[in-house]
Amino acid sequence: MHLKDATILLVDDEPDLRTIIAEWFKREGSRVLVAEDGAEALNIIQANQVDVVVSDVRMPVMDGITLLKKVKASGYKSSVMFVSGFTDVIKPRESYDLGVEAVMSKPVERKQLIAAVARILAERDELWRFPPGAKAEAVLDAAFDSLASALSQGLLALGRGGFCIHSTLKLAEGPVDLLLDFKVDKRTVTGQGIVRWTTSPEAEIGVEITYIDDINRAWMISLTGPNTSLSFIPRTTAPQPTATVAQPTIGAHV
Repeated sequence: MHLKDATILLVDDEPDLRTIIAEWFKREGSRVLVAEDGAEALNIIQANQVDVVVSDVRMPVMDGITLLKKVKASGYKSSVMFVSGFTDVIKPRESYDLGVEAVMSKPVERKQLIAAVARILAERDELWRFPPGAKAEAVLDAAFDSLASALSQGLLALGRGGFCIHSTLKLAEGPVDLLLDFKVDKRTVTGQGIVRWTTSPEAEIGVEITYIDDINRAWMISLTGPNTSLSFIPRTTAPQPTATVAQPTIGAHV
């Protein structure tokens, strides 16, 4: 879906900001709805087909996190992203696990916000089709016996837009090249993603996928696509690494 065909709901208790951002999306041809808190937003979602909710986090009556939980629990198809000036209350791991698809800090730039919503609206086959212009400085290189064993042991968890891998590797947030080997499945998935969060001592890395190679793209979409109302980037459940996965490493590009 394109911006000109989308309905965008803006949720913020700052009226001037709502007006400014609403104009940004109207210029893109979007239908724009507005709400001053999560409770009003939920009523609007119940009465309208909303494609993307762009919400503040700290608001009276109902905050953005509560709104997100209610949207996902109710099975609405609306995607949700957060734009907030309070980074202390936005925990990326929890937000992406709950289903948020993007997190941005205020003040937000028009081009960045428009681009983020455009990515949310894009179909996975389109979004993951085009390779990045340059390789990332870091490589996430992991080998598993099989996809099934990695999932069952909590070494890997797949969401609608990315994955979480259990690893003690220290990675900074930002672009990362992907090399994921599933031996039994005879699949070597290459691509690129963005590290959205890391945790310690749980040793987890959350990655949003931005590109998957031509051979494996349809397979990855078939694995992530059914999770329409689940986590965007979930958590793994493994307490510690096991011998079934070669610990991801950062290496030089060749």
